[in-house]
Amino acid sequence: MPYPSRYSGKLIKFLVVIPLFVELIWLTGCATQGKAVNTPHEKEAVSVKEERGITEESLRCITCHEDRGVTHGWIADWEGSKHARKGVGCEACHITSALEPAVKEASELEYLYTGGSNCEDKRVNRQVIAGSCGKCHTKQYNEFMKSRHSIGWKRMLDCGQSIEISKDTRSANCEQCHNIQFKCDSCHTRHTFNTLEAKTPEACMTCHMGSDQPHYEIYISSKHGAVYTASQSGILKESESIRSLRSPICVTCHMPQGTHDISFGLAYGPVGGELSYIDRNGIAVDESQLTERRNAMLSVCNACHSPRFAKEKLTAADTVHRNVESIVREAEEIISGLEKNNLVISPINNRVNIQSLGHAIILGNQQSYSNKSRIERLFFKLTYSAKVTWKGAYHANPNHTHLYGWAALQNDLSDMKEEARKLQEEAEVRRKMEIRLR
Repeated sequence: MPYPSRYSGKLIKFLVVIPLFVELIWLTGCATQGKAVNTPHEKEAVSVKEERGITEESLRCITCHEDRGVTHGWIADWEGSKHARKGVGCEACHITSALEPAVKEASELEYLYTGGSNCEDKRVNRQVIAGSCGKCHTKQYNEFMKSRHSIGWKRMLDCGQSIEISKDTRSANCEQCHNIQFKCDSCHTRHTFNTLEAKTPEACMTCHMGSDQPHYEIYISSKHGAVYTASQSGILKESESIRSLRSPICVTCHMPQGTHDISFGLAYGPVGGELSYIDRNGIAVDESQLTERRNAMLSVCNACHSPRFAKEKLTAADTVHRNVESIVREAEEIISGLEKNNLVISPINNRVNIQSLGHAIILGNQQSYSNKSRIERLFFKLTYSAKVTWKGAYHANPNHTHLYGWAALQNDLSDMKEEARKLQEEAEVRRKMEIRLR
């Protein structure tokens, strides 16, 4: 039966209003739910940002790098680092403060300009020098500045002034190790800057390996290195302290108790590995200083070994060192004799226009790899064998001391004597021919 007309209007209004009311309630619920769902995420995002120390300035850097697809790995490393947790962001290291001195040393400027920054913010430095780290890590920086690492770049420049090395060759070969004068990340790999990583022998291996500085090969194949290799896989993963290791590593002896002065205890073999006893500034080290350094190194050895054992081993290494010195001096005398008789190539100052050097060969480490006569190449090779010999002895590696060191050293000396004899015989033949032609 149809409804009366007066009820029909009310029914129609009811049917229209109810759905609208229901929809309004549903929308309100969604909005409330959405707000309730988003709020924890927003709080979490804020807390993560605060925990990681991501400042607004750093966030702009990260966003820009991610948008451009640049250095994803470095960003991830930094976000997991102690720097991030402590609030040390990109700008703290890469943006030069207006309060910092504008004048820098020439060598520092040369290093900073070897790799420019493509950042639109012209305050940004791509290279971060050790002095920037020193603003916070003052103690470590001051110790570092006393060490031989702190003059690596200067030594390279000095060498370049003495011998013929092109800028391209230097950039590709020399600078990668010698820039340690300005770089903390040579050891503390960017951007985690993990101290445990910097303490491993593998961190030192990058520079301290090869025929001229074979420290890593000597260490890792010694008994100390064998024990380290056997135990590191489990211990380094389980512990944050190198004290858990059964064997000493590089920093145990050369950076005891965390000092960044790696010159500690090095009585012999100064900058570059020469045999003479000089410090990082090229000044001769007297006997009292040598004794002081020796005692300092013995104190490290005595932490694991008996005083008698440690002293005997170092004394034996001293004997090897003296024997190596005598061989090198004999080789130098061969070169000097040939030069006096004009049996070697013209003096180096005639070739590279250096007035301060009047001999054909630099009798030290500043040697070039090209345009060398056979006698020069043999002397160069002999100096490497000399380093392997005495460094092998001080690192307790008998194989490097004997087979790769002393035996090779003797062979090199014999080859030099044979070459010198040939040069003398050839000179005598030419002399007799000139007499006959008269």
